[in-house]
Amino acid sequence: MIERFVLPALLAAAAAGTAHAQVEQPPVAAEPAAQRWSLAFHGFVEADYITDSTRSYNDAIGPALVARGDTYDGHNGRTQFSMRNTRIGLSLASPPLGGMRASAVIEGDFFGDQTAPPTGSENAYFDSPLFRIRHAYLKLESRFVDVVAGQTYDLFGWQNYAFPMSAEFLGLPNMVFSRNTQLRLSHAFGAAGPLTVEVGVETARPAQRDSQVPDVQGGVRLAVNRWVGITTPGNVRTVALPAFIGVSAVARQFKVNAFAPPPTQASNNVTGWGLSVDALLPVIPAADAGHRGNALTLTGAFVTGSGIADLLTTGGGARFPTLPNPAQASPPPEYAGDVDNGLVTFDLRTVLHTINWQAYRGGLQYYLPPAGRLVVAANVTHAFSSNMQDLYLKGGREIELLGAVADRSTYGDVNLFWDATPAVRLGLSGQYTKVHYLDGDSPHNLRGMGQVLYVY
Repeated sequence: MIERFVLPALLAAAAAGTAHAQVEQPPVAAEPAAQRWSLAFHGFVEADYITDSTRSYNDAIGPALVARGDTYDGHNGRTQFSMRNTRIGLSLASPPLGGMRASAVIEGDFFGDQTAPPTGSENAYFDSPLFRIRHAYLKLESRFVDVVAGQTYDLFGWQNYAFPMSAEFLGLPNMVFSRNTQLRLSHAFGAAGPLTVEVGVETARPAQRDSQVPDVQGGVRLAVNRWVGITTPGNVRTVALPAFIGVSAVARQFKVNAFAPPPTQASNNVTGWGLSVDALLPVIPAADAGHRGNALTLTGAFVTGSGIADLLTTGGGARFPTLPNPAQASPPPEYAGDVDNGLVTFDLRTVLHTINWQAYRGGLQYYLPPAGRLVVAANVTHAFSSNMQDLYLKGGREIELLGAVADRSTYGDVNLFWDATPAVRLGLSGQYTKVHYLDGDSPHNLRGMGQVLYVY
């Protein structure tokens, strides 16, 4: 028997911030009655009103670069209205059996893989967006181990416990943000006590399928359960979470086609890796989830690694150089790469290298008294590559890449949110981005953003 739970009080609590749970992997809306199944809807309707000082971005900033200062796009602005971040989700749970409790989540939005303007139609992009899957996973919980199978946030970065609060679409530039199909094992020791130590290991979809080796991730997270802070990962579903610090790592393999004309005759092997330290600190803690007025919470992260641009919202526009064409063949030979751009590249000697990145992120969220319905949030991020200059040398054969690839990126925002009702949240945001191209150009963009959400 499948029952649909319509729980106005709980939904209002989720919208108003009285839930105590990890948000972007939504919990089942209610504990199901014994020997019953449950099905609950969740999501939100979102409208965004965006204006930029340059023509650099579509509605989401993501890893895109600011248009160069010596281009027309770098001196003219753009205005966009979008509802593509609207989400629809289902949370399911089944009766426990043999000490195991099973649940599942499926959630999607309208940021599907769609040709963006100006190549594609603006009308189709904004008014007929493609639906895509964000989360589709099942979870088995027991006294000994929890198992997650399917697509959801990666363990790397302990997503999404320390996500920032912002009107801008996550991930913010230079932020760990990734969802992949995975198989994860984890266990929380001391969950009912003052301290919880959570340990997890994950095998995830490989960054390059031709490597034949899945990504491997692992991490440890220490939570202080009686030191509770109020936080909003993203722009909805304010929750109470304990203070924590988490360390996580990823190891991955690349086996990339040799830098030579097709047909492929050989491959080059390199190893990628990453380390992330993430924290949530209640500067002014809350008594519980129902008392968020005057709560101040700090979130932060430090990330370092190589070949991890797909896990970190960055990349600098790095891509493969063109093949040498000493014979002046027409058409010229094209390199048949079998890996996404931005992870690895070849130097002048055609030796394969992973691209290094380091990133920092800090954010504050203050829930004004008396009830915390008015929230001020601010974030700053920065990322830089320590080997990009060496891989794209000045005076090399790919001089034009110096004006298209960036090795540094900075982002900052200030946000104001107001919960007009338990289900309606209004937001205003000012955002600044700046990148540094390898040839020295350092353009910036200013973004103003208004937002209206209905959370259910």
